[in-house]
Amino acid sequence: MDAVILLNKPAGMTSFDAVAKCRKIFHERKIGHTGTLDPEASGLMIILLGKYTKLLPYCVKNHKAYQATLKFGEMTDTEDVWGTVVQTKTPTIHTEEEIAKAVQSLTGDILQVPPMYSALKKDGKKLYEYARQGIEIEREARPVHISSLKVEKIDELNYRMNAVVSSGTYIRTLIADFGKQLDELAIMASLVRTKIEHLSIEEACTFEGLESGKAFLSPIQVIDPAYKIVETDRVADIKNGKRIKLDITDPQVIFTSNGELLAAYALQEDGLYHCLRGLF
Repeated sequence: MDAVILLNKPAGMTSFDAVAKCRKIFHERKIGHTGTLDPEASGLMIILLGKYTKLLPYCVKNHKAYQATLKFGEMTDTEDVWGTVVQTKTPTIHTEEEIAKAVQSLTGDILQVPPMYSALKKDGKKLYEYARQGIEIEREARPVHISSLKVEKIDELNYRMNAVVSSGTYIRTLIADFGKQLDELAIMASLVRTKIEHLSIEEACTFEGLESGKAFLSPIQVIDPAYKIVETDRVADIKNGKRIKLDITDPQVIFTSNGELLAAYALQEDGLYHCLRGLF
């Protein structure tokens, strides 16, 4: 089965298990997703089935929007309320100006050290596997971009955070770093991914919706806006991977014919577009 699905993953399920459940619903062996959600997080996941698994490198991945809640006073080994408490500290009251200053310091281009409880790999082994063995691995800070960040107080211990971030940003760590800016311990209490680029959770389906046959998207809807969509009648040339001359200078394009995806191409130094991958 060839399909693109927007799934509203429930909390309490790993992304791997969510994909496995979709595989069972649609009886499709070839299946994948475009970005992991923490097990206790809920929200938007893009699921690719059949031939559309080829789209993975070309799908929307930035400007991910999240709604989170956080609490002051504790730090855990996982930077969230589901981990083991490793440190406590009595929080203090903060002014709106202090909150705004902390938010501003974490907006734009920043460096973020990924958490030990993550799926990033070191020497072929996932960091969380080291963490479960009590082994701390030195991690280099990575550049991420925080397009938008808002934090509002719920009460003296709890706050609400809305963030729009680049791919690879850890909200748990953003929350911990927010606490550090205020000389506080802060951990994530809940997380919902609400958007990826223009795609919204309001368009997504639950598993119950999938089982009733809802939720299919046009594959063009999940293409990264970095790729210009170019309609063409040179279908045979594109499918044969021939180099193409265009009167544009966009670095990357996706060729389509009558709305059907054909291939991803990139502009090279010879002024021609070279095939990256067929998508048919």
